[in-house]
Amino acid sequence: MGNNRIFKIILAVACFAAAILNAYRVWKGEHDTMDIVLGVLFLLAGIMYVYRLRKEV
Repeated sequence: MGNNRIFKIILAVACFAAAILNAYRVWKGEHDTMDIVLGVLFLLAGIMYVYRLRKEV
């Protein structure tokens, strides 16, 4: 399948962007419990992709 480095970078950026959007909704006060859970999950997924990228080098 080859090197998926660019794909992992795109996924990491997308995960961090989704986590930031969820954090913004929580900060504004327009949130429910699911927004908090999704924000944490997207943050963990972004950290996982960054870890995987660093491990390849």
